[in-house]
Amino acid sequence: MKRADLLRQDAVAYIHNMGDTIRNALLVLDTDLRVLAANALFYDTFRIEANEIKDQLFAELSNGQWDIPELLALLADVAPKMLTFDDFEVTRDFLQIGNRVMRINARELIGRDSHAALIVLSIDDVTDQKRATQSLIVSELRYRRLFETARDGILILSSKHGKITDANPYMTELLGYSQGELLGKELWEIGLMKDEWASRDAFQLLKEKGYIRYEDLPLESEGANKREVEFVSNLYQEGDNIVIQCNIRDITERKQLEAKLAAAHRRDKKIATDLQRTILFQPNEDAFPGLTVHTVYSTASDEALVGGDFWDTFAFDNGHVALVCGDVMGHGLSSAVFTTELKHILRAYTREHEQPSRILQQMNAYVSQSNRLFLEGVNTEGGDMPVCLSLAIIDQRTGVGAVSVAAMEWPLLIRTNGEAEVLKASGTPLGINMGPKSHFDQVDFQLGVGDTLLMSTDGITEARHGKEFLGDDGLTELAVKHRGAALKSMGQKILNGAIDFAHGELRDDACLVLVRKT
Repeated sequence: MKRADLLRQDAVAYIHNMGDTIRNALLVLDTDLRVLAANALFYDTFRIEANEIKDQLFAELSNGQWDIPELLALLADVAPKMLTFDDFEVTRDFLQIGNRVMRINARELIGRDSHAALIVLSIDDVTDQKRATQSLIVSELRYRRLFETARDGILILSSKHGKITDANPYMTELLGYSQGELLGKELWEIGLMKDEWASRDAFQLLKEKGYIRYEDLPLESEGANKREVEFVSNLYQEGDNIVIQCNIRDITERKQLEAKLAAAHRRDKKIATDLQRTILFQPNEDAFPGLTVHTVYSTASDEALVGGDFWDTFAFDNGHVALVCGDVMGHGLSSAVFTTELKHILRAYTREHEQPSRILQQMNAYVSQSNRLFLEGVNTEGGDMPVCLSLAIIDQRTGVGAVSVAAMEWPLLIRTNGEAEVLKASGTPLGINMGPKSHFDQVDFQLGVGDTLLMSTDGITEARHGKEFLGDDGLTELAVKHRGAALKSMGQKILNGAIDFAHGELRDDACLVLVRKT
């Protein structure tokens, strides 16, 4: 038998005995680097047939894709010098499988003729492994970059003893310690916990729950520099180990700003409260002979500095009394100042014109002009806030009155016999339009002894439960129901009825102005 045939038999026997038990692609060459045999995994890996490689030179396989000088030089030394090599990596665009990374190991195999040698190549596709390794390197570099540049302090602690094993540069800036001074210390030793026992308790809680958070933690850094920090710590797996990461955010400036804002809020609240006393002055019930007057007021939130609703009651010439119930957009100090201005202007126009419709015409012109000049930048004070308002003027002696409304709820006239009259005076909000389209109806009425005139803001009629509103009918029903009560009691019962309908909470400020002929 020819020597070449013996070699091929040896190669085939090797592949038959070993090839299918090895997880790598195998290729057997003779000393001329000619292919003698390959295992099934080689054919599967490179997607080629046996007849495509039989008796082919290794360098000519698959159109020369293995013609790699460095690899061929190594293979040429394997048989004559009985050398081996490991982990030679090849990155190639292979014909059938695309860009892959192959790791090659080579061994000499002695055939039956001891002077004849075979070269066995083990080829391992490590593409996915290399990509995973590269991704891990990139991820670690990205994490390290974030770790080093983060403007939050970051500490890494051992989960075994709770001592610091790493700290980012901002942590040293925050505490005033060098990284060397931080390493090996526990949290209490760097001022993050009150004492050793607090630190140990927090460490134990973290191990039990895997996460702890302190919203507002005092921190005394090196040099007694006190800071306020937010502290978040959690456990996570790092390889075979569990480590602790602590994120420390300096919130000192935020806390100082919050304190300033709180102080400003208290100041504004005090100013607004003082203004509110003048805006919402409660008159004595007998302040106007022939009439009893009472007002009821409720803000939707305890946090509101001043509600948007307001009222006013005052007497002027010839024994007449003006009653005002209004609503401006917004809350707080600016609304309070604006409301105060409105009240003074309204009192001035009332003394000048006496007729409610004419007074509202003048008020509308004033508010519209004020808003326009503010929006044009001519005036630095003002706004674009429309005003809703109802105004009634009543003769104290006779009970004869007239009412006009600027986009407010229609006033109700509740008779002693339970009849209710809706005074349907229509009008646009003040400040919306200065032109001829602005119109304010005036409705005349007569208050008899015991009759009650009721004006309200929409905080009452818009009392809501689910999708249902109290509405005008609900307000009328409450007013009729409680008409026999004293005026103060009647107003409070109407408000309580609206609150009960809304199941305990009104969504808007509410104001009632009630006047009864005596």
